Amino acid sequence: MKSTPMKITRALAAIAMLALLAGCSILPKHEDITIYTAVAQSAPSPSWPQVRAQLAIARPTAERMLADPRIVVRPSPGELQVYRGATWAEPPPEMVQRSLLQLLEDSGRLKGVATRGGGLSSDYELATDIRRFDSDYAGGNAPNAVVEIAARLVSNDGRVVAFRVFHAETPATSTAVPAVAQAFQQSLAKDSQDIAGWALGTMANGR
Repeated sequence: MKSTPMKITRALAAIAMLALLAGCSILPKHEDITIYTAVAQSAPSPSWPQVRAQLAIARPTAERMLADPRIVVRPSPGELQVYRGATWAEPPPEMVQRSLLQLLEDSGRLKGVATRGGGLSSDYELATDIRRFDSDYAGGNAPNAVVEIAARLVSNDGRVVAFRVFHAETPATSTAVPAVAQAFQQSLAKDSQDIAGWALGTMANGR
């Protein structure tokens, strides 16, 4: 019975040690991640021509940082960072390709349109390269959502029919990530509309 106080003391010490370890855990804290998309419903233009051709849309190319689902921010010229606790639902190349596909499908101006490899025997291919997809402060208090895409329309014999660079900037209403994501939706929608109209017009003219 004399050992009972010693046992109680040891038990209390063990409990205190467990509590201390729990408070000083070396495990990383869980960080909540909010997922955004830059793809928004975009209306086709009634002025776009009808084209009797089939178009394949290639997956856009992009440099490593822009091929990642993290949201890139440019706080100052030459400096690239990413927003903490936020990510795109899919990398920019997938968003650009999906935005173009949905818009051209909804337009009904083509005999057929699909992603490259989708089993379509295409007359043309739309190839794009994402040059910019970042939130750029450019010395301001709130950023602009910048989307810059170089587009090539390629015939089925491998000839580049037309080339053009499309650039859109939309000011975010605040520095908050939801406002930045909304600005990206507007920039991507504008570039998608411009690219779709340009591609349809080029094919309609038989170039």
